[in-house]
Amino acid sequence: MPPRATVVTSSERPRWEQRLVETTEDWNGWSLTRVRDRVVVRYRETGKPVESVTLPKPLLWDQASHKDVIRWVERLYVAWNQGALTLKGALQRISGTSDKHGTRHQATWEDIVEAMRESRVGVGKRCSASTFDKNWRPFLEHGCDLIRRKKATDGYSLLKAALPRWRDAPTMQIECARYLAIFMEFAVARHGVPRTWLITDFDKQELVPRKPKVRLKAVIDDVDLLELVELVERQNRGWGNILKLLTQYGLRPVEIQYLTVRKHPTTGALTFYCSYEKVGGVDETEPRFIQPMFLRDQNDQKIVWALEEAWHEGRLELPTGNDGHTIKLDGRRVNGFLHRQPRWKELIEIYGAKNPSEWVRPYSLRDSYSVRSHREGVPKSSICASMGHSEACHDRSYRTITAGIVARDYAFPATSIPA
Repeated sequence: MPPRATVVTSSERPRWEQRLVETTEDWNGWSLTRVRDRVVVRYRETGKPVESVTLPKPLLWDQASHKDVIRWVERLYVAWNQGALTLKGALQRISGTSDKHGTRHQATWEDIVEAMRESRVGVGKRCSASTFDKNWRPFLEHGCDLIRRKKATDGYSLLKAALPRWRDAPTMQIECARYLAIFMEFAVARHGVPRTWLITDFDKQELVPRKPKVRLKAVIDDVDLLELVELVERQNRGWGNILKLLTQYGLRPVEIQYLTVRKHPTTGALTFYCSYEKVGGVDETEPRFIQPMFLRDQNDQKIVWALEEAWHEGRLELPTGNDGHTIKLDGRRVNGFLHRQPRWKELIEIYGAKNPSEWVRPYSLRDSYSVRSHREGVPKSSICASMGHSEACHDRSYRTITAGIVARDYAFPATSIPA
């Protein structure tokens, strides 16, 4: 004799069970029933036999599983597609794409990715949502896809299968290993994933290539920067102003979205204020006033663009998109624009041919701001306050001097004594 369905009135149900039952209340003919500890989905249509399916374990009728059951039932309803498939056919379809990882826990790998995002962005505030989606998510989703396609059965096999995607980018392989290892630590600690999914230091030492030699970031000469800005401005005034902002204030490209002009509380002068807050990583960025650092032309004359006044008066033209609105800038967009400029390509070759070779990239404008500020005698603490990072970060990550500055500092008159 088949087991009877358990019948409980709504007033007797706990809240989690009420939410479970209510999942199908707006779907004509659908219902959820408990048979022992299993979840049975039924569909009734007048004049036709009742259809029913039992959700697979570990999806049980209990508080621990109810959120996963609701997600499965919603996916089942979508796959059923108003009767295009039977319930059994719909269940087979979604079961084929499920990545449940055992009877000890119910979350899918995708669920754990979202839980980790919430942990780092919402709870721990270790990084911003955009940083997680840009830096973490590509590696984690690639890993989830490999697991779903049964290309990995533990942490070692996952890392081994994941790394070839970035075969020609050793830095990306290092990042892939780092992010996947942290993700698996989270999955084991918070979601009961078996410890075999941990990626150990031994695994990384075997599979991940050595970190490539750090490239020397280019400090672009003032005259070269002035020439670049002039050439771009002739072609596109809006982009010319973007380069002026990045050059004169050492901004991160994304910070242009967060600029306003205010009266400085000390000087009373119109000054750019950046409300951008960078969270996570080793250092964080607080909103700040940003100070300009002039460039010197071929005659050693100081060059400063009056950008604060133009911005304040609404005269500072910026690049627009096809919709006529000012485009939102980030490093990728700036990099894409610069790499279409012939003079930028020439600078890459010129500085790359130096000994030692120097790496020209959009962030070189920020490093060049740092070096100019040091060259002109601005105290390091003030430079860091304007650039929006700590002194430790400044010492660790930014150029502060060039061979030319060293030679200048030692070029004092002296009387030579024969050896």
